[in-house]
Amino acid sequence: MPSVKELLYDSIELLSEKEARQLMGVVRILRNKKEISPTMKRLAVDATFKVPTRKTKAFRSVQPVKGKGIPASALLVEDRR
Repeated sequence: MPSVKELLYDSIELLSEKEARQLMGVVRILRNKKEISPTMKRLAVDATFKVPTRKTKAFRSVQPVKGKGIPASALLVEDRR
């Protein structure tokens, strides 16, 4: 019976470039983290989800909206005085 590593190697040969990149993301996570949460384990086997690397930011940066008048934060501070 082939080892798990041999089966994995054979499976990797059949991956597309995109799938291989996704798999490398999972490998990086495994190498950088000693213990994987049960939730991450469940998501890792579901192709619907891409497990992000540690360097991924939670939210993307946005530019604040420029409005007219007094900022709401200033109104709140003034209202509480």
